[in-house]
Amino acid sequence: MQEFFDSLGIEHWLAIGSAVLALASFILNMRLVDRQEKRNAVAMKMAHDSDIIRWSDEVIALLAAAQEMVAEKGVSYSDPEFPSRRSAVRAQLSALIDRGRLFFPNREDGDYGKDKEAGFQGRRHPALDTLVDAYTLVDKSGYSPGPDRDAIAGLTVQRRKFMAEVFQAVDPVRRGEKLKEVT
Repeated sequence: MQEFFDSLGIEHWLAIGSAVLALASFILNMRLVDRQEKRNAVAMKMAHDSDIIRWSDEVIALLAAAQEMVAEKGVSYSDPEFPSRRSAVRAQLSALIDRGRLFFPNREDGDYGKDKEAGFQGRRHPALDTLVDAYTLVDKSGYSPGPDRDAIAGLTVQRRKFMAEVFQAVDPVRRGEKLKEVT
């Protein structure tokens, strides 16, 4: 073995050193690429979560306004004003439900809904089910004078269910940990 090393000239040692350096550089580069890919994946997930949070902020504000609208009927405004207010809330909620399909798409369930458009095939995600239930509550509310106590209670339940679904989707604890990792 000693003879082999002794027989190597300077050009051989330079070639070996270059090869070792190239191998080390390759390994370091692979680690950097792997780390960057992980950062990119985390950044994409964070951006998606941020979009869901922005959308859910709008939903939460609208559900709170709907609940207040039902609670203040005949108190802060007259009963005859309610139908137009209810109509505006229904339109906004319907739009938010459709926007939510981009974050919480329907899930395949055999042939269920196969005859429908692409965004409506399959079973609705539970987050959107809560919003459809809230829409139904608003739609059926206000037909008797004064505040609708049943609708108020029902909207509270739906808001809580919605928050639970969004919480599971975004997972703020994991989100905070990933932010610490990236920064």
